[in-house]
Amino acid sequence: MILKEFDLDIPYIADEERIKKIMEKESCQYHDATKMDYELNWKEKRRSFRLETRCVTAMYERLFRKMKNEDHWKIIVECVENITRVGILNLSGVATVQVKFNYDEFHYKNELEKKISTLNLLMEGIEKVANNKNWPIEQFKDVSLQIEQTKYFNEWVWKKAVKNPNKNYYAEVLCQHNVNSMDISIVIKQKNGVEIQRKKVITELPDEFAYARHLGELKWLSNFEVALINKKGTDLVTFSLES
Repeated sequence: MILKEFDLDIPYIADEERIKKIMEKESCQYHDATKMDYELNWKEKRRSFRLETRCVTAMYERLFRKMKNEDHWKIIVECVENITRVGILNLSGVATVQVKFNYDEFHYKNELEKKISTLNLLMEGIEKVANNKNWPIEQFKDVSLQIEQTKYFNEWVWKKAVKNPNKNYYAEVLCQHNVNSMDISIVIKQKNGVEIQRKKVITELPDEFAYARHLGELKWLSNFEVALINKKGTDLVTFSLES
């Protein structure tokens, strides 16, 4: 297998007292009360946590050199208040490991603090898996160091730059993956590489499933106007070069 994906998760923990109250109020069985509890009290928290940590886990994936191994293509680090499973769970090539975590503390951190916490949690889980599998840890730590050296700033250019018809300028799509958003900008540069204009054209949720649909094609409509077309080819945003 090829290890190439990493993620954090806060798995659902049943609150027995709350479930009991739901059973009494709704006159339902335990299973149905658990489903209600998850929908009301956990689902959105879990979704928000993954969105807020994805900027760092996605950056880690982008910088990580895919690693051949016998068992795993992905590592999921479950962030839990109390560790209930010491070992590594392997389900269809996904290694799942638990690390201790306080959600309330994380929730009130600022953006940089959340990025730092995300990387620390990820590395704690990765090191548990690496030690269990006897993998060299250096490759994983090198990626962590690269992220720290960028001050946790996840910025990358999507595909190649595109020259305008008269070849005096070229445009590129710049993606800035933040804790709370993915900001997509069109940047126009002179042919010598000097940036002359930049415009943020899309702000989306910080997850590939949300923003990838916008990244279809970058195309010059004229010598002075460029468009970012979505994957379906049904929508576009334009940016005109100012004189």
